[in-house]
Amino acid sequence: MNVNAPEPHTYEFDDFRLDAVRRLLLRSGEVVPLTPKVLETLLYFVRNRGRVLGKSELMGALWPDAFVEENNLTQSVSSLRRALGEARGENRYVVTVPGQGYRFAAEVRTIASAVSAASEPPLAQGPMPDPDASASEIERQATGPASTSRENGRKQIVQRILLVGLVVAVLGVPAIYLWRTRALSPTNRQIRTIAVLPFKPLVPEGRDEALELGMADTLVTRLSGIRQVVVSPISAVRRYGGLEQNPLVAGSELGVEAVLDGTIQRSGERIRVTARLTNIADGSTLWAGQFDERFADIFQVQSAISERVASELVPRLTGEERVILAKRYTDDAEAYELYVKGRFFWGKRSREGDKQALECFTQALSRDPNYALAHAGLAEYYRGLPLSKDLPSREAMPKAKEAAEKALQLDEMLAEAHTALGWVKFFYEWDWQGAEREHRRALEINPNLPAAHVAYGNLLSGLGRHEEALAEMDRAHRLDPLSALGGALHGMALYLARRYPEAGEHLRRELEINPNFWLTWIQLGKSYEQMGRYEDALEAFRRADGSGGPAETQSFIGYTYATSGRKREAEQVLRELAARGERSYLAPYNMAVVYQGLGDKDGALRWLERAYDERDPHMVFLGVEPAWDSLRAEPRFADLMKRLRLSG
Repeated sequence: MNVNAPEPHTYEFDDFRLDAVRRLLLRSGEVVPLTPKVLETLLYFVRNRGRVLGKSELMGALWPDAFVEENNLTQSVSSLRRALGEARGENRYVVTVPGQGYRFAAEVRTIASAVSAASEPPLAQGPMPDPDASASEIERQATGPASTSRENGRKQIVQRILLVGLVVAVLGVPAIYLWRTRALSPTNRQIRTIAVLPFKPLVPEGRDEALELGMADTLVTRLSGIRQVVVSPISAVRRYGGLEQNPLVAGSELGVEAVLDGTIQRSGERIRVTARLTNIADGSTLWAGQFDERFADIFQVQSAISERVASELVPRLTGEERVILAKRYTDDAEAYELYVKGRFFWGKRSREGDKQALECFTQALSRDPNYALAHAGLAEYYRGLPLSKDLPSREAMPKAKEAAEKALQLDEMLAEAHTALGWVKFFYEWDWQGAEREHRRALEINPNLPAAHVAYGNLLSGLGRHEEALAEMDRAHRLDPLSALGGALHGMALYLARRYPEAGEHLRRELEINPNFWLTWIQLGKSYEQMGRYEDALEAFRRADGSGGPAETQSFIGYTYATSGRKREAEQVLRELAARGERSYLAPYNMAVVYQGLGDKDGALRWLERAYDERDPHMVFLGVEPAWDSLRAEPRFADLMKRLRLSG
């Protein structure tokens, strides 16, 4: 290697070209939008390709004068992977090295700072010169890097300047004007993807985060009715509620073409709202508006914003789309305020947040019993309790079903309510066909609802239709790449498909984004256990337990002790679970798991029968869960599978 050679200014890998001087990433000639920090991350990776880069090294290099948390690095790496088009589980570009850091794996070609002019593409293949540039600037654009022959270089310069002059002379100012307006016009390339960010307060001291997020949530719901546009779900944008959040940065990280953001402030009975639709490609404002109304008229404001934004995005709306844009689910402003608070608290995914969400949904319905969205919110709340909070199915699932059916009686077009009803039919009624019908209906109504794809994928996994399940999970990931639940269940689908190493890699990457989600740790532990990595599995289950996981975490600790030959520890876990069952409800499935690990068929089948009688939701995966493989030839297990309608 020539140590005196200049550092490359351009790097190429696959169909990407990274210009280190202009700080620009191109893919097949098209600009890939990156935030400055993400681009710096890529540049550092490329310059150190092939070498494992520790997280401390990366943080020191990328944030040399600031103290930042490790989450800043994982967010930059995650954004980079999305920008490069790396799918879940892929390692084409950025490879995670467990316990160490990252490695850039792509083969990189370098272009030195001085290359021959002959190596450059012809002018016709490059970008048109800036019509506002000076003559010297046009000459600089035309010449490119220095040529190996001074005479040839001068000839090329003269030829290119003459060519530019000829184009300008022949086409004239109208052609230049047409080129500029076509390049900037949003109608030249119809926007297909949009994110609605949480609105910000005009006065930070008086902010109302629930109302700020609720405004975005309502607009997301309305705009999602437009089939030609994909709207990022509220779960993907809620993290962008910071006061200093730059909408262009958020839009780039979310991978959308336009962002709708604004401000909102309530003062007594008045509300002031500003809204702006921004094109991410060039930062231009496509539309902006301001409203100063009574709070009771907030629904009119929302209708006006959604209709105006829709008209900017789609040339012609259908009658059904216009109805959805103008739809009101309640005329009671206080009921609406309670509902958006419930959604805000529900999104926190904490015990206290869940409790507050239930109170808000209930109060909203006390003011307006026909508020369909509030009924759907209750259905979402109740349907998750048996699996996440160790509540008996018979207590929670009928309430979830009642709320979902009431929501659908009021509005059959609520995709979220169909999804919640599908969960009930799957996990409680064991009605596989009915569950699939509800999930398919949800996706007919809103094909861009990530939760519907995740729920349908989960059902397909339980039925052993693994390729279909993973396709649904992939679709959900593209719509909401930061979802903790979607990422965990995607890993679970890989695990149930017996793709253990791939599941482990996927789940480790998910934990870089959401490091404290218990379900991700459980699925990682299960994958490790099947690979024989028992200590890693135990550590993952303990992390799940420490992150607020249900009794399932403890049961798989016992199972892993048993399968790794530590019988005494497994029996101790059985005693602890039994004591836990005396204090509060314990799903019978959890006891069966430990007995199965110990090889006690009678004990495992006895507790599985109890789980069947109590409609334990874990039973839906009995046909595909690897932990039960050694029981599949047992007649009593086969009979149980028939009663569950999981076998012929």
